[in-house]
Amino acid sequence: MSRPEENGAVAIFLNQVCSHVRAKELHPEIREELSSHIVEQMEMLQENGMSVEAAAAEAICQMGDPALIGRNFHQAHKPVMEWKLVVILALMALIGIFGVFTAQESGMYPQFGTSLIERKVLFTLLGLAFLVGFYFVDYCKLQKYSGVLFFGALVLMAYAYFAEIDINGRRVFLVFGPFSINAMAASLPVLLFALAGMKPAKEWRGGWEYLIQLVYRGILPIMLFVQSSSWFYGLIYLIGFLLLTWVTKKNTPQFLVLILPLLSLYILVLTRVGQLQHRLQAFLYPTSDDSYQIIQTKAAIVSAGWFGHGFAAQLDTLPYVYSDSLFPYLIYCFGWGSGILITGLVICFIIRFWKMNVLIQDVYAKRIMLGWMAVYAIRMLWPILMAFGIVPIVGEVLPFIGYSGMMQVVDFAAAGLLLSLFRRKNMIPGEIENPSLHPN
Repeated sequence: MSRPEENGAVAIFLNQVCSHVRAKELHPEIREELSSHIVEQMEMLQENGMSVEAAAAEAICQMGDPALIGRNFHQAHKPVMEWKLVVILALMALIGIFGVFTAQESGMYPQFGTSLIERKVLFTLLGLAFLVGFYFVDYCKLQKYSGVLFFGALVLMAYAYFAEIDINGRRVFLVFGPFSINAMAASLPVLLFALAGMKPAKEWRGGWEYLIQLVYRGILPIMLFVQSSSWFYGLIYLIGFLLLTWVTKKNTPQFLVLILPLLSLYILVLTRVGQLQHRLQAFLYPTSDDSYQIIQTKAAIVSAGWFGHGFAAQLDTLPYVYSDSLFPYLIYCFGWGSGILITGLVICFIIRFWKMNVLIQDVYAKRIMLGWMAVYAIRMLWPILMAFGIVPIVGEVLPFIGYSGMMQVVDFAAAGLLLSLFRRKNMIPGEIENPSLHPN
């Protein structure tokens, strides 16, 4: 039998159905699915003596109303918004703006004037604009550029390190006019996003490819992180790399062959980092002179009680209360309840993240979410645990809440792409479900 689409009546029927389905990438599969049902009906009708045209007309009639079928398809495969995550992000953004305003009004940073809150609002609005923009990005089309994105992120990291732009004693920043961004922090989600779309470990062939991939994907990024004193981001990347390698591995022995040299190298390098040794000393021996910040942070939290010390209370014992120490500062001002609220939002964010990953069926999307789960779970939990002395102190800002400049824009852009992954969970070709194709 010739293709059913060549029949004028069938072509009109298929066009009418697809006109009600906004996900155009699903149109070819919808046409194929409908055509197969029509062909089955036409063959049975022709065996009973009907002509081709009459059989086509009768088969179409048995299929039902094309508008109803199209609407059912659209309902089953329309874009989905994860509103719970949006609400959590909105609350975090509002708490962040209020927190920075509180720090500014305390009078502890007269050199900034009103620029702190102005820039916080600016970066939040800019971040929200990027969130909306990335929400409509078709992430599937980015997979073919994974290698380019990975290489580009490495180039930016190397450029930031060798350009020797020193800000606060660190060579990790890229400067764009009045703005600067931590290239190491910004490259982290890009690297893991790209890694999710690159050739999986189970398809690597031979010892040489194993070695090349281990050096390029594992050792090189980690060395750039460590050399730039960004060992914290190096740790997150290592965890993300191990997770993605695990889910794409050929077998467990292959995974062990890949990770053991990488883990050994990372641990060896860290033992030679003086700054890290200092922070570990403070963490392991909380009563030593190196533990001043941990002691002061705990004291501020304990002194807050349930009601805190009030709006814009001064706290000179903690550094950067508008960014790195914003979480304990908000507890100091507004009491333990504020800490419970922020911690609850962070936990809710991670839970929604996990549930989104479970609901999504696309393998590529699941890999992206797995890599980014490592990024944001660690980055969001660490400042909270750090405030209570559970983990060593690092200069990490609570994402979406603390003042982090352009990095906040990157975080919101990543959140937009996360929402895009969930938005398209019912729109991936190859996973089409047939809502109403039983002939009447």
